[in-house]
Amino acid sequence: MKFLYMTFCEKEYIQNGLKSEQYLRRVHSAPIEHPIVHWIQENLKPIKKNESVLYYDFPKEKVKDFYNLLVEAHAEKSNESPRPWKFLPNPSEEQYIYPMAQYEKEYGTTYYESIYKYITAIGIILNIFDFDTNQLILYIQ
Repeated sequence: MKFLYMTFCEKEYIQNGLKSEQYLRRVHSAPIEHPIVHWIQENLKPIKKNESVLYYDFPKEKVKDFYNLLVEAHAEKSNESPRPWKFLPNPSEEQYIYPMAQYEKEYGTTYYESIYKYITAIGIILNIFDFDTNQLILYIQ
């Protein structure tokens, strides 16, 4: 099973590119959610590829954008006819490198629970993380 890891390291270690993973410290990890991974691929800049792992820079502005998007997507749950994929759609299989099971396209309740977990984790990061000296980095492994 693949996981999405949210990590950080001091900015001094990534100024010339991420040279070693030993400086990364884990903040959050969860099994991949395809709409979230798709958003990451479309909106974040890759900083390093190591074998089959691609690392993404997650700057404060993008963290705020992503947090707001998650809040909007989760708010859709309270509508009479919720559309869970309105804000974070599932990627088409032609442009996406991770295999998706057919049932994952129909899992509304799990989708909202997953979004809520990310809202919680990213909300905490926005409130206590020091973006001046550290940099968030995402990767899937």
